[in-house]
Amino acid sequence: MRLPSVLSELQKHAFLCEMDLETLSQYARLVSALKWDILLPQPLDQSNPDCAPKVLPPSIAAFLSEALRIPQKFIQDSWDILKDYLWETEVVGLTEGDYKVFKCFGWEKGLTAMALYPPEHKCMNTGCTNTKLLKKEKSVRAIVYTLANGAQPAWIVKLYCSSCKTDYHNNFLVHDGERAYYQGIPQYLEVGDHQFVEDRVAKMWITQMLMAWVSASNNAKLYQMNLAAEYLTDTEWQFVPRLMTEQVWIAFVCYSLLNDKMRYGNRLIVPHTGEQKDCFTQAMKERNMDMILHGQPDAISHACDKCFRTYKTENDEIRECHPIVGDGITLGRPCCSSFGCPEPLQNNRHRFCKTHKTMEKICVIDICKEPVSGVKSKTCASQEHKAIEAKNKEKGAAAFILRERYKKAELSHNVEPLETHEIQQSEDLDDPEEVDGAGHITAQQPANSGSVGAEDDSVAPSTELPKTKPGKQALKTQFGRRRTHNKQTLVRPCGIIYARATMMGTEAVSNFLKMVENAFSVPGARKPEHIFYDTNCLARQQAEGNPWFTGIGMCVDVWHFRNKHKVTHAYCQKHCNPIKYPELLDEFGKWFFNTSVAEQINAWLGGYLSIC
Repeated sequence: MRLPSVLSELQKHAFLCEMDLETLSQYARLVSALKWDILLPQPLDQSNPDCAPKVLPPSIAAFLSEALRIPQKFIQDSWDILKDYLWETEVVGLTEGDYKVFKCFGWEKGLTAMALYPPEHKCMNTGCTNTKLLKKEKSVRAIVYTLANGAQPAWIVKLYCSSCKTDYHNNFLVHDGERAYYQGIPQYLEVGDHQFVEDRVAKMWITQMLMAWVSASNNAKLYQMNLAAEYLTDTEWQFVPRLMTEQVWIAFVCYSLLNDKMRYGNRLIVPHTGEQKDCFTQAMKERNMDMILHGQPDAISHACDKCFRTYKTENDEIRECHPIVGDGITLGRPCCSSFGCPEPLQNNRHRFCKTHKTMEKICVIDICKEPVSGVKSKTCASQEHKAIEAKNKEKGAAAFILRERYKKAELSHNVEPLETHEIQQSEDLDDPEEVDGAGHITAQQPANSGSVGAEDDSVAPSTELPKTKPGKQALKTQFGRRRTHNKQTLVRPCGIIYARATMMGTEAVSNFLKMVENAFSVPGARKPEHIFYDTNCLARQQAEGNPWFTGIGMCVDVWHFRNKHKVTHAYCQKHCNPIKYPELLDEFGKWFFNTSVAEQINAWLGGYLSIC
């Protein structure tokens, strides 16, 4: 219906003739927001989404009467005149005044500015014979975290098909305990049973994590301080509007998985049992395994002027050069204290994974295999070992360890207010202890090995204990959690990260070589002509026995070769000097490729140290 016809009909009404354009516009916005709330209670023959129903539900009629200041007795008259025009009007965003109207007159009637329905109101199961609109519903209250309007109260409506026993939610359908997400990324991501996050907010959090090293807890704080607004207080709704760190992480994971599935036209399917945070675990493992087996498509096929060149040899032969640069950085995320174990911890505060959990009952002194003496003890009945444990606890509350923690935190902020914190005993102090014949204990400081290649990964690395004095013995302990040794990356000279891997116990050159071989054995990949690596003098010697590395140049990058490798190391000078390969130089005699790029990537990765 055209607007002039509507205005003409309104002029004929004794009361509605006074309705101004502003009221008419608000009427249209409110009906647009309530469209599915109007349709749901209608009988099936009045539930065509393309046609306005004849009668408004009582609660909505009462709400519109109060919101628009139209007497209750004239609401049906207004609907008779305006329904076709309002129903055909395009969806218009609500104004700040509209949100206030919902808060004042709608909440008490079970109406909110936001109501999240499934995208389809008919059964989507291809094997189901039910073709009617779904009317069996369950409504629950929720909080929606939006970008423009802060934390909003909402009603979440779930529809049910009794024929095939399928539940339809806003983000997904549930059948036989399995959750199948709809194609694409929903506008509002479900991050809890009663919490949703707008897709733009989730994308903002991901960007801040990648570009500014903002932790999930700080993302939650920033949202609460700057975007949550004061529209909804803790006591006005069934659920408090406070955003939790876990919900930020779920939004990050869910958005990333859905985005990955969307790229390939697939659907995300996860279990619908257990806690929300756990249902994505298997999907993440599958995605990581897919990256291992098939690589990252954009990185595999990437070649640009900064990382790829063609050159002419002395024999006028045209060849290509597409090198890779490898390096590691010690971030040290918590991992199982059993050396080299890749199984994740069930909780980051645990010392051992599920498989090695029984090792918690073994004395933490490295050379001791006796059982612990009590539930809260980490050492056996040996008085010497118990004294070491007491010394460890004493260090945990000392001022120097607090300074060390602050240095490591590097501006990382606590989730709770400062006044709620108490000084806790350290869980990560694993410095070796020196014990003399009289039983006196002194803390030792092992050298930090950093992230450098080692020859063997079969045993735990030596902590390079300082030499003990005569009559004294240095004992190595593992009171706290072990942390991963380093994060290894393979980077193109232009800065594109080709692959990454976690070195659990040591950065053994054998592990590095295996990583390179695996990364360049995926479908569509081709071996690099050159590999730059800080410890290539060790790596190349091991690679000589592997035919896969035949014909690949293995140099040390220019800076490390000049400053870190001895001139007297004959093998390194002969085989790992980059000047040996003219294709690495341009026509002006300068280095063509940026072989320090991995160090620059490490500078970016180092920003995550405070989050680990």
